[in-house]
Amino acid sequence: MKKQIIKYSFEFIVIMLGILISLFLEQRRQNSIEAERKNNTIKQLVNVIEEDINQIDGFIYLQKYSLKSCNLIFENIANKNFMAEDSIVFHLSSVGRALRSFFPQESIFNQLLNTDLIKMIESNRLKNKLFKLYNEDLRRHDVHTKEFDTFFLEFNRSLSENFFLQDTWSSSPIDNNPIRISGYRFNEKYYRSTKLFSDIIESKSSIEQYLQELRALKESFYELKDLCLEELN
Repeated sequence: MKKQIIKYSFEFIVIMLGILISLFLEQRRQNSIEAERKNNTIKQLVNVIEEDINQIDGFIYLQKYSLKSCNLIFENIANKNFMAEDSIVFHLSSVGRALRSFFPQESIFNQLLNTDLIKMIESNRLKNKLFKLYNEDLRRHDVHTKEFDTFFLEFNRSLSENFFLQDTWSSSPIDNNPIRISGYRFNEKYYRSTKLFSDIIESKSSIEQYLQELRALKESFYELKDLCLEELN
């Protein structure tokens, strides 16, 4: 009887060990699959970050172009330089072109969040940076962008009403002829009005503020990219 008890106990232990080992190996396999999914998603995130950085560079170029035009118009209204009417209209259109704003890609971050893969990330710095950038910095940027665009939509509408301005813009930073004027009627009275002068002052302030935000975002994206690469390595 004692021998049978020992035998059955031994067999039970062997069976339990086999089950535990199988569960352990299955858990390792699942962890390996999840880790690979996490790493693949982070690689996708790195690619998206690089695309966003390139977008930011393009928008910085466009905003700097508009700021240069804004300064030229400001100096002309203040009688500090001479500009022909067609040049004035070109640069007014260029100021209005500052309407174009950067919109980041957030789908990969949402994928990390919704699939709980973010819990697999080992670096707390990376997790904190992800939440700060996508849940704080970009939300704040979105609010400022809407305010920025609201002003420039109204500015462009006033150009259309007062100059009968017909223009088209290119969003490419390398376009040698980014602004095309197909028609206008110059309105000297409106051009010299306090309304336009105050709009130019507001435009200059808005563009400078937006450039500052874009540069800060670019730095944040670079920091996030470095943390992603550290996680992969």
